[in-house]
Formats: sequence, C-alpha cells, structure tokens
Amino acid sequence: MALQEFFSSVYTREPDNDFDKLPCRVNDQFQEMSDICQEKIEEKLQQVNTAKSPGPDCRHPRVLYETCVVIAYPLYLLYAKSLETSVLPADWKLAEVTAILKKG
Repeated sequence: MALQEFFSSVYTREPDNDFDKLPCRVNDQFQEMSDICQEKIEEKLQQVNTAKSPGPDCRHPRVLYETCVVIAYPLYLLYAKSLETSVLPADWKLAEVTAILKKG
C-alpha cells in the first residue's frame, strides 16, 4: 500500500466551508479586560496587600502601593498594547509555583 493511499484511507478530507461557526464563549471577565482604564489600575494597585513578601520580580508590594499614581499610566499603556496586538509579553507568563505538602 502506497503512503498516499494509507493517509487517504485513515484521514478524511473535508471542505473548509462545511463547518458551523462555533458559539462565542467570551465571558464577562474578558469583556471587562477591554474596559481597562488608568483609574481601574490605580484602584487595583491600592488594594495590594503590603504585608505580603515580594514575588518573582523581587518588587515589594509596598512599592506598587506607594507608587500607584505614577505607574498606573505606563501599566495602562502596556495592557492596552497587549490587548490591541493580542500578544502577551513573555515576562507575564512566568510564575513561581511551589508545591505545599499537606498532612495526612
């Protein structure tokens, strides 16, 4: 059996325009992301818990809290550009995950 005959017997070739459109599954959270403004970013930065320790970026939450008025606009520009281009910066995908052992 030739390779082409094998693939034609295993895989079905369907026309591109024969499929129904998928339903829109955008929830409220994603719709809210497009409504980001500088004031909302300031509000979120003012809600940062300053008693927590620094994250993987080594920035203490107190710095974010104290500078919220100054850094809100640059953060807004970053978020808006990311949403506009549909590209998430690689640094935003980094996380420090630690397993916590539970007793029992």
